[in-house]
Amino acid sequence: MEARATDLADGDGHLQVQVRPMAPGDEAALRELLAVVAAELGSALGARMLWRPWFLLLLGCGFALLAASSHSLLLPLLVLALLLAVGRPALAHVWALYSHQNMSLGLGAPGTTDIRFWVAEDTDGNVVGMVGLSGIGKSGDGELELRSLAVSQEHRGHGVGRALCQAVLAFAHGYPGCRLVVLDTHMLHRPAQRLFSSLGFHPGPACLQPTLSGFLADLPVTRYCYALTGNNTEAHSPANEEGLS
Repeated sequence: MEARATDLADGDGHLQVQVRPMAPGDEAALRELLAVVAAELGSALGARMLWRPWFLLLLGCGFALLAASSHSLLLPLLVLALLLAVGRPALAHVWALYSHQNMSLGLGAPGTTDIRFWVAEDTDGNVVGMVGLSGIGKSGDGELELRSLAVSQEHRGHGVGRALCQAVLAFAHGYPGCRLVVLDTHMLHRPAQRLFSSLGFHPGPACLQPTLSGFLADLPVTRYCYALTGNNTEAHSPANEEGLS
């Protein structure tokens, strides 16, 4: 089943966006958009990790060892300042790479049939947003997963993320055997979580990812579920949305 392109204008009529299925030639623009969004996430995650207890304990132990060995506070302070100056951008870069790899999973991969992407483009043909849906063609639990929601900074708050999600939900409503649309998100995506709630998604309990990255960042992940019956996705304002997932 192919989703049709839809048009969207904000409340003032200043922003006009078309949402359509991803087409050949979109990949480069989508990867560029994801790189910007991943850099935002990387910066936020890097800053968060600097205040994790394990990181502060590591810095404290290193400072104490340097102070004891050098019999001076100047050297440990200089080393600590250097570590903070270099450590934050380094952590941000690592997390940005991880986020970009995760969000671009299946994008442009040859032979991939279980993931589809939709794009939002403005009147000049510039890609300003995207979203993916995975689990297509797989049998079993009747779930599809919304993923890789991203909207450029200057286009947030105008309903672009909402229109992308509605395109995914419209596809899911017509997809045989689909009962639920699910997505995973964390506390750095608060504006996106408000968008998902307004669309009819319901959050489950938050839990840490059972991975090293989940432990280091201490970011509980919440699974949101959208049942394909009895939900209204139209009667909500797009204000305060943030296009990150």
